Amino acid sequence: MKDLSYFSARLPCSHEEKAECLQTIRKLSHFLMVARADGFLALEPFLEQETDPLMKACLLDILDGLDGAELEQRFEGYLAAGDYRGKACLQAMIVLKGFLLLQACQTPEVLWTEMQGYFGADFAEEYRKASLWEQKMRKQYEANQT
Repeated sequence: MKDLSYFSARLPCSHEEKAECLQTIRKLSHFLMVARADGFLALEPFLEQETDPLMKACLLDILDGLDGAELEQRFEGYLAAGDYRGKACLQAMIVLKGFLLLQACQTPEVLWTEMQGYFGADFAEEYRKASLWEQKMRKQYEANQT
């Protein structure tokens, strides 16, 4: 098992803060669906609307066509330079992992599965409910598209 002491000291946040971070996963889920359907360049319009500097930097990196290894190295730098704690750390972890999955053309389901552990066991039930609700909404959206 990896040494997680760096993250275990920075990730703890309140139940309410974790609930707020679910919105970031929802946004990244949407980005994954757009990129899978229409390619990475279809994410460009989101740059204008984005206010979060980390999310914007990651969008730019994806649009610049960095490969997985380059992105991972860059994202490690973003994480170290940001010195994030609490909700900001959880938010940063979600964004960075989400964009690595986006670059690898993964599905929203993979994103939801991979992010669950970052929220801790005390949030597992609420996370599962949010994930199932998102899955239901995606299926309805896809059904309306056909």
